Amino acid sequence: MTALLNELHTFVLCLMRPRAALDWLNFGVPFYSDQELPKPDISTQLSLSWAMAVVQGIARLMLASLMVQLFLYFQNENDFFFSLIDAEDGLFPYYILLFSTALDLVFFPILTLVVTEFWNFILRIYAKLLEIPGDREEVVRDITTVALSSHFFLVLPIIGPVFQQIAWLYLLYVGCRHRLGASRGLAFIILVTPTVFMLMVMSLLALAIFYLTVL
Repeated sequence: MTALLNELHTFVLCLMRPRAALDWLNFGVPFYSDQELPKPDISTQLSLSWAMAVVQGIARLMLASLMVQLFLYFQNENDFFFSLIDAEDGLFPYYILLFSTALDLVFFPILTLVVTEFWNFILRIYAKLLEIPGDREEVVRDITTVALSSHFFLVLPIIGPVFQQIAWLYLLYVGCRHRLGASRGLAFIILVTPTVFMLMVMSLLALAIFYLTVL
């Protein structure tokens, strides 16, 4: 239990003090010299992110169940909406939510790894352009490892995913500034690179479809 709490402590500290976390991964200087906390690594960060997603999924289902129960409680048996739910023998939207939540939790580690590797690819390109010395692969992985702590915000119901995305971009921004030595403008360009890349791909696909339909 103590080990788990220490891992969670490191997870939260990566979110609150990203520069110190990056220095720890780079120079081996821990957050506190008098406290033995585990060093952040990709597997632990991903596992704790998954745990935060599970908490969010449970909270989402509990909130949906509460709303359904309140809806049924305040409905009259002669009401139109009540008759629709009763005719379908249950709460079809709730079952859809349950199924989608289960899928989200099952595929969460895979999707998170895909997103992380995509950002590693983008950051490697800029690390090479900036001629970052040392092991560039390790540098970019340190940045995304710390950025995974943004998933802590998933414990917040409803607004958690929004805060997680904002924190993810902020931690990447800090990593680009601190480890890649990028300026504010260049760090912003790095963050919008995936969006520009996706727009280019969509434009090429739309252009290809247009020519295929014309020909």
